[in-house]
Formats: sequence, structure tokens, C-alpha cells
Amino acid sequence: MRQLAFIFLLLIASNATSEELKKKRIIALSPHAVEMLFEIGVGDQIVATVERADYPEEAKDIPRIGNYVGIQIEKLVALQPDLVVAWKGGNQKADLERIKSLGFQIYDSHPQNIAEVNQNLIELGKLLGVEEAASEASQKLMADYQAIINQYKDKPKVRAFYQLWHDPMRTVGPDNWVGSLMKDCGGENIFAEAKAGYPLVSFESILVKNPESIIIPHHSGVVGAKKDIWANWKNIKAVKNNQIHAIDGNVILRSSPRALEGLALLCNAIDEARKYQK
Repeated sequence: MRQLAFIFLLLIASNATSEELKKKRIIALSPHAVEMLFEIGVGDQIVATVERADYPEEAKDIPRIGNYVGIQIEKLVALQPDLVVAWKGGNQKADLERIKSLGFQIYDSHPQNIAEVNQNLIELGKLLGVEEAASEASQKLMADYQAIINQYKDKPKVRAFYQLWHDPMRTVGPDNWVGSLMKDCGGENIFAEAKAGYPLVSFESILVKNPESIIIPHHSGVVGAKKDIWANWKNIKAVKNNQIHAIDGNVILRSSPRALEGLALLCNAIDEARKYQK
């Protein structure tokens, strides 16, 4: 009996050791990647990340090794990650090339729409051995996404302006994350034909395009200054009809499953402008 009990304990210890061996040390070089990794159940395997990675709450305790200006390569090397989840849209090219040259496995997460977020979840799940959890996260994401799409797909289009920054005035051009969300809501980005990804624009050019809705992302409760700049532009439909909406930047700009919260807010804001359509 004692021998059987001993063998049983050995098996438990062996299984536990096996589980530990499966866990990989991950460095996530973007806030959205951190959110994705927690979504598929491997947030506790992140050994380092970058500034502004603050969701979920547990993410705030992860050590920081850089920001958009650069990554502390020496610290990254010292941590010996099994996987580096990079972000070519937010990490310095030289840093990523250096990390790759050192032999570390890199996965680039740079989704430009919800479908690509879904693809990232599945691919990360395979890389990290959590396919089932990733599949569950994927199914929930796409079901919730489709529900939002269905709510607005047959409604009239709304000309919308996305005020990325106000001084100087900057917006979003074609083929980007925000543009894809606007399209999901039945919004038409008035600068979708711009040559630049994030063009500088004038008030006069906005007046000519005459948006019905103006969307302002913010990262705090203080948005007055960003709205007040429109006071003298009453000829713009969005201003005339008080269709200037501030939305939490974290939930609309981060390309993670949580972006569905931002998408719902964005769609609701754009939908408000339909009340003034004739």
C-alpha cells in the first residue's frame, strides 16, 4: 500500500513538472498583446512588458523594459524569453531586428481589424500550447462581434471624422484599425482617400467634407479643450447637431478583444447622427 501511494505521489509530481515545462516565458511588447495573452489564459507567463500595459489589473505588476521610444535589449536578454510578442506598428524597427538577430522567437501582433485580432488569438494559442482556451476566446469574440455588426449593417451610412489629435489637427487615413471599426459601424471615414496613414488636416478641409459625426478618443476625463475647438465651426453638420463624441481611447485604440467595448461605443455615437439625416 505504501509503495502504491509513493508511486501515486511520483506521478503527481511528474505531471506537475510536465505542466511547468510546458509554460513559456513571454515578453509582450505592446499593451494590446498583454490583453490578448491574458484573454487566452497565459497572462501569468508574461515576464516583462512595456509602459501603458495596464489591463487587466494584474498587468500593472508586470516588470517594464521599455516603451514606444525603445526596448531595453539587455534586460530582455537577461530574462531569456521563449517568445517575444512584438508590435511592428509600435516598436522600433532596429530593436526588433536586434532581438531577432539574437535568436529569440518573435511573433508580430499588428492587427488592423477584428478578424486579425481573432487570427492572432488562434496563432498565439498554438504557439503557447493553449489551443482550447484560444479557441474559446475566438468563438466568443467573433460571436459578440457579429452581434454588433448585425445591429448596424442595414442602417444608412454616416460621414464621420476621427479626431486623433487636435493640435495640430490629425486624423486617420485608409487601411487602419480605426478605419475598420468605423466601417463596421456604417461610418464613412471622410479622409479614407488620404495618402498618409495619419494625415494632418485643416478645419477648412473638414468643412468641405462636412462630417455628420466627430469622434474624439481620450485617455482621461478631460476632453473639454478637444471639443471647444469646434465652437466657431457651426456650419459643419456634426457641430451644428452637437454630434461630437468623446470615447475612451484605451478601449477603441487597443487592438485586443476588449476593443469590442470601444466598437459598441463608437457605433452608438455614429448611430446618434442618423437622427439628423433626411
